[in-house]
Amino acid sequence: PSLINEPEATLDQAQIPNLSYSRINRYLTCPEQYRLYYLEKLRPRVESAGLVFGARIHLALADLFRSGVDPVDTFQKDWESLKEVELHYGKRESWEDLQGKGAKLLEKFLKAEAPKIQHIESVEKKFELRITLLELPFVGIADLVAQVNGLKTVVDFKTSGSDYEDHEVVLSDQLTAYWLADPEAQKVALCVLVKTKEPKIEWHFAERDAERLAEYLAKVQIVSEDIAAGKFYKRPGKHCLYCDFLPVCLGDKKKVQDTLVRIT
Repeated sequence: PSLINEPEATLDQAQIPNLSYSRINRYLTCPEQYRLYYLEKLRPRVESAGLVFGARIHLALADLFRSGVDPVDTFQKDWESLKEVELHYGKRESWEDLQGKGAKLLEKFLKAEAPKIQHIESVEKKFELRITLLELPFVGIADLVAQVNGLKTVVDFKTSGSDYEDHEVVLSDQLTAYWLADPEAQKVALCVLVKTKEPKIEWHFAERDAERLAEYLAKVQIVSEDIAAGKFYKRPGKHCLYCDFLPVCLGDKKKVQDTLVRIT
């Protein structure tokens, strides 16, 4: 089983065909990557430490909002269980480094950010929408719906190695997709836990309106029609550097065997 058990990843295992932000985003990044991930069901043999770290932070925060459990304690126990697990660490990453950063980030969150969040309505709430334009249901999981600074807000938590820019939030398709889950929300927000040397937490707030929603759904419709028609092609770019499937595209059969596995 995957160690990257992000909520939205569970939607990818659903038996009923669906559309989601992550599916649409993967296709837009590269249609061939979509094909290899969803149709060929290829996955890396060794998972990314950074992605596993992010998933563990998510779990700790979800437990905090559901039942008030100390997220630092949750994370420490979880991360300890991965000490002997083979993970792919970045150049300046190690198990110890991420352990320290995770604890510091969650301590900081608990002290400075958690008090801003009140009247929690839902934690990791799954939604499924039937939209006339779309042949398949549109599904997703919103991390948190609560009052932040007194306004009803749909919040998505991110861990990142660097700061987010304001425009990333204003233009975020993910936040538009999650706003669909609760159109009565007054704000959408990314809460970014930045794992820099001195960890920090950033909030980015934005709003969504009917025009932005219509624009996103038109994009989803175009992409879903292309997927249904089997339009898959390589879209080379800088993202290839970070793509698990680069050996497939380069025809490096040995590396494919060494680094990828097909899941059932």
